[in-house]
Amino acid sequence: MLLYAEKFSISEIYQHKKIQFILKFKKMEFKSVAIGVVLILMFIVPILFMIYRQSTKDKRRLKKLKDFGTQNQMTLDHFELSNSLLLGLDSSSKKLIVGEAQNAKEFDVIDLSKIDVSSISKKSHADKNKQTGKEPLIRVCLELIKNHPKQKVTEIVFYDEDDETNMDADVQLVLAKKWDELIRMNLSA
Repeated sequence: MLLYAEKFSISEIYQHKKIQFILKFKKMEFKSVAIGVVLILMFIVPILFMIYRQSTKDKRRLKKLKDFGTQNQMTLDHFELSNSLLLGLDSSSKKLIVGEAQNAKEFDVIDLSKIDVSSISKKSHADKNKQTGKEPLIRVCLELIKNHPKQKVTEIVFYDEDDETNMDADVQLVLAKKWDELIRMNLSA
């Protein structure tokens, strides 16, 4: 041991120990970074895949909606894709396309020139929610009515408590109000 100390000075030994410590630290640091990257990828890749899959699904549904409009000599200037509905509106020809998201092959065309009234219909529970103080919604729909003779032409359901495709009744209510306004603008114009 004495020979070892004689060959190298104390500063050289200190420098050597310092280099060994740095190398061990870098090895540990690399392993920690590698583990961190792997964990991040394990969580982010599935989320990115789900976003990509939903995006391609929405693009296909929108293409089907627009293709159906084109087949019926319609140019859709407003459209909506939700979990339960596909809606498209051609303001120039005053026609509305309505389809269910699960069955994106069947669409109904509603001629708004034959509609006199558009109204939102809400049904709610009698019991108020203790946290919000509001009555929880059971059903939100948009009713299109012809006045002469007074009959309901169609009912577009935005939210139904029994339907599992809709997430939030309040979001669907806002969506129904948006489409009610769009349809009313095309009824009066």
